[in-house]
Amino acid sequence: MKKDIFWVAIYTLLLLVSEMAYRFVFNVPELSRPWEAAAIIAVFLVLFYCAKYRLTRFFIALFFGLSTVVNNVHYAVYESWINSTNYLLAVTEITEVAGAGMAMLDKVVPVVLWGVAETLLFISIGRFRRKTGIWADGVFAVFFIYMFIRAFTTSNDIGLTPRTNYSRLKSNAFAFSSFIGRTLPYELLELSDLSNYSHPTPQVVSAPKFKNIIFIVGESFSAKHVHHFGYPRESTPFLDSFAQNYPDAVLKPAYAAGLGTAISLPALFNAVPYPNGLTHIVKGDTNLFKLAQQQGFKTSFHSSQPEWEMEILGLMGKKWIDEVTFPTQAGMSVREAMNDHKVLPYLYQSPLRQGQNFIVLHQRGSHVPYGKYLESKQFGGNTPLDNYDSTIWDTDLYIRKVFEFLSKQKTDDWLLIYTSDHGQNVTDEVYNQGTAAEGSYSVPLMIYTPNRTLQQQMSRQFEQCKTMFHQQLSTLLISVMGYGMPVSDCRSGVVNANLLTGNSGYLQVENGEVKFVYPNGKQ
Repeated sequence: MKKDIFWVAIYTLLLLVSEMAYRFVFNVPELSRPWEAAAIIAVFLVLFYCAKYRLTRFFIALFFGLSTVVNNVHYAVYESWINSTNYLLAVTEITEVAGAGMAMLDKVVPVVLWGVAETLLFISIGRFRRKTGIWADGVFAVFFIYMFIRAFTTSNDIGLTPRTNYSRLKSNAFAFSSFIGRTLPYELLELSDLSNYSHPTPQVVSAPKFKNIIFIVGESFSAKHVHHFGYPRESTPFLDSFAQNYPDAVLKPAYAAGLGTAISLPALFNAVPYPNGLTHIVKGDTNLFKLAQQQGFKTSFHSSQPEWEMEILGLMGKKWIDEVTFPTQAGMSVREAMNDHKVLPYLYQSPLRQGQNFIVLHQRGSHVPYGKYLESKQFGGNTPLDNYDSTIWDTDLYIRKVFEFLSKQKTDDWLLIYTSDHGQNVTDEVYNQGTAAEGSYSVPLMIYTPNRTLQQQMSRQFEQCKTMFHQQLSTLLISVMGYGMPVSDCRSGVVNANLLTGNSGYLQVENGEVKFVYPNGKQ
């Protein structure tokens, strides 16, 4: 008995010192209660040490590994412990998650090795095991059953907002139990507290106002990096000159519909103004591709993103797209992206003078790793900020090429739109996405037509808006396609977080004031 206590005490001390050293080395906030962290470590060591069944020991070791390795990686990328929603996204958006990690290997590898070493140390206490008891298996099972039930029934948001001064074991106990007990069932069984959004198919009231609508959908382009909006670096020379030469054009920052691609684009292409519109999205009553088809447009979607990562195209309206292309059609594997400019020939070869065309050009843009697919980099440094700004400059060039091609058509029957799915929070110190930082959800929005009358109408419509919303763009597109759809205003709107249901919370914007709202109404 004394030897058992001795080994548990030694391992508790070693793992506590390791946690404190990890925080010191990787600049993580200190533990608020070291004694509590030690007690939690000791409890899990005792359960692992005494558990009778190998399956129980496996799950205890797995939980410890998730608490250390996964939390270490998540903090390296996002500067926070993993939460319940992140667990869901790690399953549903595995390629995005893997891509983000691969882009930051210099940060990820050291913390992974540290976490693996801690996990192996934790498991090694089993070498000294002498006696086991089924009571340990029972305590472990009862504890997590209780945590799962607690997560399902409570309105506490601790599983969504982990505190970095909690130990990784404590934080992960809340996050993982919230994922299993609340996030997963709410997502699978549609148990959201938010009412489902719905809108009937709008009535046709006129012929479309344009024969050709060209919609460039950017990737991870933050409005905070647009020189025309005040960014000090000259990152957008075309947009700068465009704003001067075409003062009636709409060129403003906008609030993205969501913090991530999988949330923002389904909402944007289905004109969903607030969370929990999944049922409406599936029905497609206000889907842009569907409405365009019904008005006689040929619909096209040309993407430089890997086909493997674009399963959300089903939620964007794939069934109503006449022509879809990915890098796969250029001979690449389903997991490969390509340089954005290689998509432009699809536009150049489009029969713009025949019939009506709704063409979406979907960029790889500023996706991590920044600048991987650029042929050259405008900003010579190799820092994340330099690479990111080089992608902004390249997107600016991309927009210019599309604009110049359309201008050569010598017609005024086209509409050019640019916006990004979401932004990125990129500075000299930080580079990430999906956070509440303004750079993560502030994106550029450009709307232009050479038809002077229609351009002036749109300019007047949005002249009072300092910052617009994706929903205004969605409803504008439905309106110019000839439907009786009121164009949204810019007084209020929503930036959804990480779930279409809104269960992970969302940003509520009222007259420029931004507040984070949880499904239970907290702010």
